[in-house]
Amino acid sequence: MAPNRSRLLVLTVALLLGIAALIQVVSGSSNNETTSAASPPLDEGEVETAAAISSANSLAGDTSSTTSTLVPASLSTTTTSVQHSVSIATSDEGAMTISGHGDNVVTVGDDWLNFRTAIYRSKTPDSELIIELREDQITVASFGHSNSSWPIQGIRWLDDITQGVREIAVTASGGWEIDLLPDAFLWNQQINAGNTPHPEDLFLFSSQGLRFVGSQETPSAEGIGDLMIYNACEAPCKEGRTTWIFELDPVCSDAPAVFIREIGNPFFERMSLAKSGLGGEPLEVSLDKNDWLQVLTPCGWSANPTTG
Repeated sequence: MAPNRSRLLVLTVALLLGIAALIQVVSGSSNNETTSAASPPLDEGEVETAAAISSANSLAGDTSSTTSTLVPASLSTTTTSVQHSVSIATSDEGAMTISGHGDNVVTVGDDWLNFRTAIYRSKTPDSELIIELREDQITVASFGHSNSSWPIQGIRWLDDITQGVREIAVTASGGWEIDLLPDAFLWNQQINAGNTPHPEDLFLFSSQGLRFVGSQETPSAEGIGDLMIYNACEAPCKEGRTTWIFELDPVCSDAPAVFIREIGNPFFERMSLAKSGLGGEPLEVSLDKNDWLQVLTPCGWSANPTTG
């Protein structure tokens, strides 16, 4: 009997061990399936990316015109474009001043047709100011300068090509102002202030407005930025062509662009000049009576006309 009992005990133990092994195999297989189905833990960079996606999705409902492209946080460079507010002031004489800071797009209304002159200026040196006049998102005119050691300033006429403008797009690195003026505003401004042209005076327009230049009382003028000249003399006048002598600030490194509109020509045409006007070298331009001259420069300048 003892040997039979020993064999039965061995068989019983073997059976129990087999059952235990089978249970362990089944349990291990189940655990492996559960582990493979679970998401792996996120590292710090992935958490930031997930947060960025969540923020972008929450903003998408508020900004239907904005499309965000997301890249891994470790590769992204974030640029934020801020639309600064602008202020608009009007005068009893029909002028409008738009002022702001940085980049902006200003929508104009029907009042735009009342304006004939734009004067523009940045408020600080070492800045950028580019102004685009747009019609149906197409730029029909632009002016200003990308960089200057002086505050960027200038003047432009608003002619027929700009009458359909609906937007003023401003690219700027600082504060800026745009004066929109009705017809004859600058002339009336001088007359109302008691300033009338003297004999031999000519007409110079800049960001400072209209100035009478050429007579003994005001033989020359100084200023900054783009300017225009109407070479019409207040009688009595000397006979002959008028030579305008411009001197740019000695530190100016940008050669001016010079355009002329001769009588009978509706367009300004660029002039090819022998001298650049840089390095203290005077720039000389000769004009006939009633010619228009446009000088585009970001620099400081002086202008002195001589006739005969």
